[in-house]
Amino acid sequence: MQKEGAATKFIFRYDRYTRYTMSISVSIKVRRELVELADKMVRYGIARSRSHAFNIMIEKGLSEVLKEVENWEDIYKRAEEMEKQGFKLRHGGLSKLLEEERNR
Repeated sequence: MQKEGAATKFIFRYDRYTRYTMSISVSIKVRRELVELADKMVRYGIARSRSHAFNIMIEKGLSEVLKEVENWEDIYKRAEEMEKQGFKLRHGGLSKLLEEERNR
C-alpha cells in the first residue's frame, strides 16, 4: 500500500516463520564496491537479487559476506583451471555418483 505523494512503499510478504513481515523500499547511495559485491552475490547464487544481497550484507555482516564471495570466486577460478587442463565439467550428477559409490 502506498499513499499518494509518499516516498515509502510498503510490501508485505509471508515469512517462513508463519508471520507476516513488512518490507519497506528505501533509496540510498552506497559505494560502488558494495554494488559490485552485490552483483557477485547474485552471479554466484548467494542472493536472488541486489536487494536480497544488500539484506544479506546487513544481516550477516560485510566480513562474513566477503569470506563467502571469496570462497565462491576461488571455486570458479579452480573450475576454469580444470577446464583449461582438459577436464570436462558438468552440472549435476552428484547424487548418481554417490548412489553408485554406496552400492559398491
